[in-house]
Amino acid sequence: MRLIALLFLSSLALWGAKMEKLIIAGPVASVSHPFFHMIQSGALNDVAKTVEFRLWNNPDELRAILLKKEAHFVAIPTNVAANLYNRGVDIKLLDVSVWGILEIISRDKNIQKIEDLRGKEIVVPFRADMPDIVLQALIRKAGLNPKKDFTIKYVSTPPDAMQMLIMRRADHVLLAEPATSMAMRKTGSFPLKLIAPQLHRSVNLQKEWGRLFKTDSKIPQAGVAVVGNVDPTVVKRFTQEYGKSLAWYKSNPTKAGVLVASKIDFFKPEAVADSIPHVVLEQRSALQSQKELIEFFKILYSIEPKLIGKKLPAEGFYYR
Repeated sequence: MRLIALLFLSSLALWGAKMEKLIIAGPVASVSHPFFHMIQSGALNDVAKTVEFRLWNNPDELRAILLKKEAHFVAIPTNVAANLYNRGVDIKLLDVSVWGILEIISRDKNIQKIEDLRGKEIVVPFRADMPDIVLQALIRKAGLNPKKDFTIKYVSTPPDAMQMLIMRRADHVLLAEPATSMAMRKTGSFPLKLIAPQLHRSVNLQKEWGRLFKTDSKIPQAGVAVVGNVDPTVVKRFTQEYGKSLAWYKSNPTKAGVLVASKIDFFKPEAVADSIPHVVLEQRSALQSQKELIEFFKILYSIEPKLIGKKLPAEGFYYR
C-alpha cells in the first residue's frame, strides 16, 4: 500500500510541474482550426499554465519558428515536414489530420476531371506549395505535361486567386478550403452577384487522386509535428485533445465558423462552416499513416526530389 501511495504522489508531482507556456504554431488553413478550440476550452491547462497560438503565413516564417524552436507543436504540410527533417531540422511528424482539402473551381460546369482542363489556364496560389504539387502529380499521372498541355498561372496568395475568379479575370482556379467556400459565398452576395460568374466545384483533387492512382481518394496533406524534445506526457495530452477538438470542429460547423473567424480576420464564419463538410479530416498517427505517406513522398520525389529534401525521410521522422 505504501508503494502504491508513493507512486500516486510521484504521479501528482509530475502532473503538477506545468510548463510555463505551450506554443502551437500553424497556418490559416483547416489543420490549425482545432487549436482555437483547444485554447478556448482550456484543454491543456493540466500541462501548461498558458497555451498560445502563433500564426505562420509563409515558408520563411515557418522555418524561422522551427530553427529557433519558438513552438512546441506546429501544423505543417507533410512534404514540408519531410523536407525540413531531411535538412536537419529537429522535428518529428506526430499525426496526419488533413486528407482532402483541394478543389478546382470553374465557371464551366462541364469540367469534371483533370483531362477536361487540357489547353486551359489554371490559376494556382503559391508555386511549389501543396496545391501546386498535387495538381502537377495528377497532370503527369493523366499522361499530360503541365508545361505544354496547360497554362498554369501562379499568384501570391489564395485571396489573390479567389479575387481573380470572382472578378472574371480567371475561369479555373485551384483553391483549398475554406477559401473555396469563401469564393462560393461571395458570388452569391450582393452586389457581387451582379458581376461575378456562376461557379462550380469542378474537379476534386482527392477524388482525382483516387481515380488516377487507383487508390483511396485521400492524400496525406497536412498534420502536426513535434518540435525538439517535448515531454512525452505533454505530447500524449496534446494528441488526445487535438483529436477531441477536431471532432468538435467537424460536429459543430456553425460554432466552429464563429470561433475561427474571431481568430483569423480573412475568414467569414459562414464560409468556414460551409467548408467543413468538404474537407476530409481524420486524425491518424504518423505511424498509422506511414504507408500512405511513403507512397505520397515517392510520387513527389519522382516529380522533384527537392520537394521532400532529396530522399525519403528515415524512420526517426515518424513520432513514436
